[in-house]
Amino acid sequence: MDPPHETGAPARKPRKPLAEADFLAAACAIVARDGLAGLTLRPLAQALGVSVTVLTNRYGARIDVIAAICRAACADEQRLFAAWRRRAAALGRLSPQTAADLAEALLDQLAGAAREFSLLFVELVQACAWDESLRPLFRPWFDARSAFWDAFGARCGMPRELLASGLLSGYFVDELAFSIALGDLPAYRLLRRIGLRRLCAGLCAGVGADDDAALFALLFDDLEYPGDALAVMHGAALAPDWRGAAARASAMLITGRGVGAVTHRAIAAAAGVPHTTLAYRFPTQQDLVIAGLEHIISNTLQSVARGDFRSVGTMGTDEGSTDYGVGPATFAVAIAAARMPALAPCAADMRRRRGINLYRILEQRGQTACGIDALAAQVISIGTIGAANAAALHGGGGTEHSLGAAVDWARQRAAARPAVPPGG
Repeated sequence: MDPPHETGAPARKPRKPLAEADFLAAACAIVARDGLAGLTLRPLAQALGVSVTVLTNRYGARIDVIAAICRAACADEQRLFAAWRRRAAALGRLSPQTAADLAEALLDQLAGAAREFSLLFVELVQACAWDESLRPLFRPWFDARSAFWDAFGARCGMPRELLASGLLSGYFVDELAFSIALGDLPAYRLLRRIGLRRLCAGLCAGVGADDDAALFALLFDDLEYPGDALAVMHGAALAPDWRGAAARASAMLITGRGVGAVTHRAIAAAAGVPHTTLAYRFPTQQDLVIAGLEHIISNTLQSVARGDFRSVGTMGTDEGSTDYGVGPATFAVAIAAARMPALAPCAADMRRRRGINLYRILEQRGQTACGIDALAAQVISIGTIGAANAAALHGGGGTEHSLGAAVDWARQRAAARPAVPPGG
């Protein structure tokens, strides 16, 4: 037989099939670098070495691609958590110390080796607060992780009401974002450790000397801003002019769309000032973010003075609202700090201050008598804020529900403690 006629055209390379592992890894890498907004078809196709047409032919539009990414991530979650399920099942009922050790090790894995995978998770949690179209796509993955933490909490003896409120799964949503941003800081890791110990032991302070309470005070000071860091002023005056309008616009965007949405173009339009005027007063995006955070904190402090906990965990999204939630804002800052190192000191300050406002409110309500100290208030605050940030996904009953469930559990554990003998 004669050899085939050679036309001189280069032979077409066989198309490499898209492997789910490569597909998910490419998506995670893009989100880690550019945020969820950067996860569009063109950069994903480039990362995979295929054309946009190949992606659309296989999956469809961007929303369909994200749906496929969520399915692949949910499947990978089963592999990632398999060893942890096996360990927990083998141990049966978990002591507080063992539970805290396991939780800490899992957070280390998620924030370390699985960092990009975890950034995709927390970015999706954040985006689901405002993008309804993402919720049905992400919910199976979110539910799978929540189910793991609920089963974990049940092995620790946590009551059903607490787990149903979303507080425990919310705790690990919020803490994961800070673990990604701050995991290299020894002071943060110690702060996280004593928080996990207190969470797994029932929140209330132990009888007698409590080294964790003393260590908490030291770590709070250790996470203070370095002298040369971008700092957020607590209790800053709210300017009545266009600068105040710009700060308010930044606050709305941070809590409603994340730090990435804060741009000079968007803030200038919202404040009604020329772009050049805004840039002269706020030269960088970070300056706008700081102004927005100061606006949120000042409004939060006013709410706390009134005994109102809502603004600590939630945020009003209508234009006339002054209910800016510090919880969504600090969650957004923690996520952004993973890509913007200059925001890491700000994230550390926000993390160390978790619970300060809540403790004041609990004192006003007379709910600190059951052993809820500053450390316990921080733990409860992390859980309630995390539950509020993920409220669009689980419907746990709201901030007050998770707060009430936590206080009730602390009361139960305090009542179950052995009585201290006179002089003991």
